[in-house]
Amino acid sequence: MTTLQQALHIFRKDARHLRLEIGGALLLTLILVLSEVQTWADLQEHGGDFSGGPMDVVLPLIWALLIARSIQTEALPGDRHFWLTRPYSRTGLVLAKAFFVAAFINLPLLIAQAAIVVIDGLPLSSYLGGLLWNQVLITALLVLPAAAIAALTRNLAQFLPIAVIVGGMLVGAATGPEFSIEDLNWVRSSIGFLVVVAVTSLAVWRQYRLRRSGNTALVALGTAVAGLIFYLSFPQSAAFAIQSTVVGTADSAFGLRLGEPRAIKSVATVTPNRYRQLLELPVTVTGTDAQNLEVRVTGLAFKTLSGVTRKVRAKVEVSKLGLIHTANVDRDFFNAAKDSPVTVHAEYYVTQYADERSTDVPLDGTPVFIPGLGQCGAAVNYDNRSFVCRSAFRNPGWFVSDRLVMGPVVRRWWGVYSPFPADVVIHPVIARSFELSKFDGGNELAPAAPEKPATLVSRKPVAYFRYTLDVPNVRLANYAIPEPKEESTN
Repeated sequence: MTTLQQALHIFRKDARHLRLEIGGALLLTLILVLSEVQTWADLQEHGGDFSGGPMDVVLPLIWALLIARSIQTEALPGDRHFWLTRPYSRTGLVLAKAFFVAAFINLPLLIAQAAIVVIDGLPLSSYLGGLLWNQVLITALLVLPAAAIAALTRNLAQFLPIAVIVGGMLVGAATGPEFSIEDLNWVRSSIGFLVVVAVTSLAVWRQYRLRRSGNTALVALGTAVAGLIFYLSFPQSAAFAIQSTVVGTADSAFGLRLGEPRAIKSVATVTPNRYRQLLELPVTVTGTDAQNLEVRVTGLAFKTLSGVTRKVRAKVEVSKLGLIHTANVDRDFFNAAKDSPVTVHAEYYVTQYADERSTDVPLDGTPVFIPGLGQCGAAVNYDNRSFVCRSAFRNPGWFVSDRLVMGPVVRRWWGVYSPFPADVVIHPVIARSFELSKFDGGNELAPAAPEKPATLVSRKPVAYFRYTLDVPNVRLANYAIPEPKEESTN
């Protein structure tokens, strides 16, 4: 009997032996399809439920138990198991368990997710990459850990407590400390993914090859601790370098420079602040349109000729004219340095967008599918309307619109950069909603006349880079925001 024939023989034996457990898992997968499908018509009628149901938790638990039952049918720890007397090839045994998982976990989930995407009204062809990548994530973060724990334990009584502890550690690491720049978090997630795959694959391979449970558990634990330290201590600067390599860097024409002070009038309702002075620093952009940028100020400082430095926090707004920095500095420093030459030092993380595409989406409830963004349209939500965009396997993409409440201009909606086409999900369709702006009557349930459509402007990131701006001989008094004088109490 060849290794493949032996693997198929063991697979058929496991399928017969665990037919009840397999039937339960397949039934829950069918329930996932029946309970989680929400067509656009259903969304229009009920307002939409954008969160996953209980199957998102129940199914992974059932899969973990099914994997454990399959592997522990030929338990590896100990030396008194009946299967050891059979001429089993270790390779054939591993292949049989892999066939079992693929046939009764991966394949049913793949079919169920594809069915949900199609029935929901999304084009499956646009999400094939996400469908397959999600299978890779599920296998790496659920199947492999469950298989490694099952290979190291004799029965479910040993499997369950260890699985709960390991599952809690994985969830804790996934929701643990993040980089201050959220677009870099995919780098840390990728490192965690590789660590989990390395540790669990090593445990499974070593246990099936040597069947030394104690030694294998110690090796896996040591590798996991080393991987966790590497995962948590990975520097943001290295993540930034990876991000810039993947996305791209700025061309030589890009530049920032401090602009001329704007004519700012005092706002009568502003209360004088005795301790802080507000500043507005306009920065002009060259080499690209400022509207195509997303800018984060990671450091803004003012330095006098004597070496006195004040580091401040700044808020940046993007306008047609460039970038507007709003900051404040303590009053003592400002009074001492306002008429003296000061060097302004600023550090930025810049994301540049391009390939702009404008799409008009009617507000009469008719959905429009926008490649790279998702299916978008207006839907009734309780006593008003919402604007909904939904996509499969990850959040809908970036867009800008002046018809939605969030700014009033929505910049970089809820999207966080990732080069991968899927997140770890059981229910594939992910949706988000925003309220239509009311200033133009766009949120009326029964408008008196046809409404103008919502124009969505979508872009994609083409460059991600760090930029440093140093401007000498700046007079802070020119950039101070005037405040009303305090009224005399005499």
